[in-house]
Amino acid sequence: MDKEMEAGTVSDNTSEEAARKAEEVKQEAEEVTQEAEEVKQEAEEVKQETEEVKQEAEEEIKQKTEEAEQKAGEKAAGIKSTGRDRGVLLYLVFVFVSTYLYEYIFVIRFLKNNPQYSIASISMRLALAMFLPALSAVAARYATGERFKNSYISFNFKDGRYRYYLIAWFAPVVLTLAGCFAYYTIFPGDYSPEMEYIIKTYEKQGLSGITPEGMRLQALSQAITSILIAPILNCVTCFGEEWGWRGYLLPRLRDKLASAPLMIVMGVIWGLWHAPLIVAGHNYGYDYFLYPFTGIAAMILFCFSIGTILSYVTLKTGSCVPAVIGHGAINGFSAIGIYFSKTGGHLLLGPTPAGVVAGLPCLITAVILIHFMKKDEQK
Repeated sequence: MDKEMEAGTVSDNTSEEAARKAEEVKQEAEEVTQEAEEVKQEAEEVKQETEEVKQEAEEEIKQKTEEAEQKAGEKAAGIKSTGRDRGVLLYLVFVFVSTYLYEYIFVIRFLKNNPQYSIASISMRLALAMFLPALSAVAARYATGERFKNSYISFNFKDGRYRYYLIAWFAPVVLTLAGCFAYYTIFPGDYSPEMEYIIKTYEKQGLSGITPEGMRLQALSQAITSILIAPILNCVTCFGEEWGWRGYLLPRLRDKLASAPLMIVMGVIWGLWHAPLIVAGHNYGYDYFLYPFTGIAAMILFCFSIGTILSYVTLKTGSCVPAVIGHGAINGFSAIGIYFSKTGGHLLLGPTPAGVVAGLPCLITAVILIHFMKKDEQK
């Protein structure tokens, strides 16, 4: 009996000991698990910190890369802008110095020393001066190392751009006729369907027997010829001007100026380039108020008006070829209104489009085209 009680006591003690040890093992396991969780949490924190450091490093690298690219772009743009600014300055120096020297020596001084000649009788000398803008553009291109990149010489008929070539060809004719109508409406006393002035001019040259009917047929023949082939016949000399003004100067100033100031600046520059010829009596003669200053001012206004039209077709096509066509059309057709003049016209006012009154249709058209240019800028 005692032995059985003793055995039971031992068994109970053993069970308690085992339970205690099991509890201790369980507690140790929980502690290990807790430590493992803490280690895992620390590992996740380290991983998170690593990701944050990596992200910060990537952002810093990206920011520095963008800053470097921006600086490189600004530097490249600055170099390009400086080069183009230098090209514009060189071009203006070349074209004004060469033209003013040439026209002083071969036009103004020549006429002064040879009074038997008139400005109209030395047309070949005037035609040679028209090549100086193109030659100045070549000089500026070589001086800046640009050579013939972006030459603005092409026939661009894509996407309906052919219409700008047609505008350049026929718009000067329409605007010249509208200007003649405006001039003779305001000055009806100078209108002569009998072609008085032009007949007297021929008679002074020793040509007699010319009738008004014959002169009207000649005027009609010249008008048709001018409309159809003048842009082609005049393209060589007009290219000499337009590749300089529209093919070189216009695109470079466009990077700096909005449409309205761009057209004004182009008109002023082009008008002042004509100043020596105005002094020599070309376009307006000598007999007008405040000669030659009002004549130069009238030429600047005309160059702004017609220059805006030529610039518009150039910018629309990316080529100076339409401007060459338009310039040729103007030079071929502009004098048609003089055929119907009794006195030869008040040249500062008309009947050619270089006159202030006869040039009003060109001026109105220029203002409308500048409005279109502004709308294109906003797109």
